[in-house]
Parts: sequence; structure tokens; C-alpha cells
Amino acid sequence: MKTTVVPAQVTTVEDKIAGNLSFTQLLLLVTPVFLDGAVFVILPPVFNYSLLKLVISIGIALACMTLAIRIKGKILLAWIAIIARYRLRPKYYLFNKNNLYLREQKPLFDLEPEPEQILEDEAEVFPPNLIPTAELVRLETAVHDPRANFHIKLGKGGFRVHIREVKEETV
Repeated sequence: MKTTVVPAQVTTVEDKIAGNLSFTQLLLLVTPVFLDGAVFVILPPVFNYSLLKLVISIGIALACMTLAIRIKGKILLAWIAIIARYRLRPKYYLFNKNNLYLREQKPLFDLEPEPEQILEDEAEVFPPNLIPTAELVRLETAVHDPRANFHIKLGKGGFRVHIREVKEETV
């Protein structure tokens, strides 16, 4: 028995409404009837034939028939839309993650309080130092030690600080 694979979803096949014409092609071929009717009613002499109305009607019909022609599986109207979208898009794409344009520049914390913020007790205005003094002294000496190879790298979401451990030499 011969087995065949049936695709789950076919989105590239366009539905054919009448013969080999798709719905869009049928709309393009019916559009001149309504537009020519509007031209016949609106332009003077109203409800009478004239050479101007005939030329306009033939022009609309030829334009719609031309747009309904299929080239490489797509109608000409679709090709015009694709080319127009391509021509109207930006030609250059500039991406700068570090762009400061239109960003609000707010400090992380205020070092100096506002005049109305000054209180009798200065401890309420400034947060207490969270790192003990002995630890601050140890970190400062490690940073200034040339053997420590101290450097800071920018990472995702913050800084990465690297300090190579320095072995104490015993004398």
C-alpha cells in the first residue's frame, strides 16, 4: 500500500473562486463597474454619455485589469505593494544601546538634602554606612595594590569587579 504525507497546514495555496481567478482578482475586475457607474453619475452631463466619460472609464478598466495580472504566482497589485513597502522603509538602521537621548538623568541617591529636607538629626537624612570601616580600609588597600590586578568590566545589568588575590609574603 502506498503511503503519502499529508501536510498539516498549507498557507501558500490561494483559493480560486471562479476558474483560475482568486478573490482579489475578481474584486479588481468588478471594481471598474462601480467606478465607471460613479463617473457616469457624477461628471457632467449627468446620466448622459460623453467622450470624456468614455476615456475615463476605459482608463479605469485597463488599470484594474493590468493590476489583476498574475506574475510568478502573485498579482501585479501585490508586487507593487511589496516594492512600495521596500522603497518606503528606512535605508539605514542605527542601533546604539548606550544612547542617552530622551532618557531622564536621575541620580541614584541624593548626597545633599534639599533645604526643606534638613532635619535636626542628620542621621535621619543620610543612610548609615553599611560597610564597616575596617572592611573599607581593606578594600581600598586591595584596589591600590599594583599586584592585585584590579579592573572593572561592564556586564549585563551592572559592573563586574575583578581583584586578583594577592598572597602575603612572609619575611
